[in-house]
Amino acid sequence: MNRRSQLSTALAFAFAALVCGQCRREDAPRARPPLLAVAAAVAVDRPVAVATPEREPEPAEPPPALGAWLDGNIYRFRLEAVRPCTAPASALAGAARVAVLVRVASNLDQLLVAPRDFKLEANGVILDSAVLQSAPAGCGPLLAPTSVRAGKSADGVVVFDIPPGFNPDHRPVKLAYQPTRWGGARRVEAVLPAGSLQR
Repeated sequence: MNRRSQLSTALAFAFAALVCGQCRREDAPRARPPLLAVAAAVAVDRPVAVATPEREPEPAEPPPALGAWLDGNIYRFRLEAVRPCTAPASALAGAARVAVLVRVASNLDQLLVAPRDFKLEANGVILDSAVLQSAPAGCGPLLAPTSVRAGKSADGVVVFDIPPGFNPDHRPVKLAYQPTRWGGARRVEAVLPAGSLQR
């Protein structure tokens, strides 16, 4: 026999051994636990893991309301009162006007405090403060735009016109404050007492 035929015979045997080895692996049955043993294990009081549906996370604690100082880093803010005002004669049926008495204390010189930086928010709806020349009856003195020095504070009412249908689900209404300032400032929120916007 020449070398070439010996080499091809050796390769043929190696290939046949490889193919037969694969066939034997596929033919061998896989070891599975008997069904009766599994049923007995469950019946013997062994703990069984049960998939539970995921629960929604608990809502976060609402922010502080009346009288609590909120730290805005460069200022402190406090919601002091909420009171109804006389709605304008041109208001739609079901509309209301509300005044929030606020106080802002500055931690630095030249902090601009203005009513435009306050917003009322509920259920994704945001209301801007009303732009008024004078305080409506029953509201109290308006918060005037002013520059506050460190250690001093400014206070007054910020007025909001509440449209009909605002917050139909009666969710918590938040008063948000974020002063307009070069470089930005922290935003703080206070929850209005329940029933503050009753019309």
